[in-house]
Amino acid sequence: MASILTNASALTALRNLANTQNALSKTQSQISTGLKVASASDNTTNWSVSTQMKTDNSVIGTIKDTLKQNSDLVNTASTAIDNLVSSIEKIKVELTKAKDVKDGNYDAINKSLEKLGAEIDGVLDNAALNGVNLLDGSITGGSISMVSGWAGGTGTGAGFKTIDVTLSALGGTSGALTSGTVAVNNITVSATNVDAAASAVETALETTRNFATELGAAKNQIEAQSKFLGVLSESITNSVSTMVDADMNEASTRLQALQTQQQLGVQSLSIANQNSQMILRLFQ
Repeated sequence: MASILTNASALTALRNLANTQNALSKTQSQISTGLKVASASDNTTNWSVSTQMKTDNSVIGTIKDTLKQNSDLVNTASTAIDNLVSSIEKIKVELTKAKDVKDGNYDAINKSLEKLGAEIDGVLDNAALNGVNLLDGSITGGSISMVSGWAGGTGTGAGFKTIDVTLSALGGTSGALTSGTVAVNNITVSATNVDAAASAVETALETTRNFATELGAAKNQIEAQSKFLGVLSESITNSVSTMVDADMNEASTRLQALQTQQQLGVQSLSIANQNSQMILRLFQ
């Protein structure tokens, strides 16, 4: 049937051309943005999941930075501990010498002890990073929690994960090295107190070593968690890429095919529009 009111062929050709134009526009957008899912309308599920994963990855990135800062803090304290152990061991040596004094003259030993005490005070006072000192007893509650991970969602196990470190104050008014009957940073030895001082120093040395062990364990946890978070972040990034990134090889091939379809569609529409002109010949 030939009608001058309705050109069915032209309508079909126009619809097909419009579909091709929409597909072409979408493909060009994928090529220009590099994304096959740029908004929720492209793929609701992939967009929602990838958005959540991107948010989690941002949190993980922040935690990685925080772990690096905490690692620096622990390393600062560990270095200070090494210096403290060295100074305390020197005090122990001086007390050993004092135990063997025959003439009752402890002046030289006490001068050495005074200098070693000043070394201990200096280490305790300067073992701080960004205003945080793990050794001087200024940590409230005697323990710290360092954020180490994040579990998304709202169910059991969700939320932040932490590395907890219990700290025994080495400095300050109640520190193991600076308080008590004999403070190792302020020893004046005499014939009557050598044994008591040596005992106190041995206790302080043991406490300091235990502190070092606690810091060492925390350092190992931080390093292990940092490596894990690095791998986890890469995995999340790759997963998000799989869901939302466009395959540029596929997109470029599809673009060429759609451009060809577009040209054919224009030609088809032109041919369909000529059908109405053919009707005029019937009246000639």
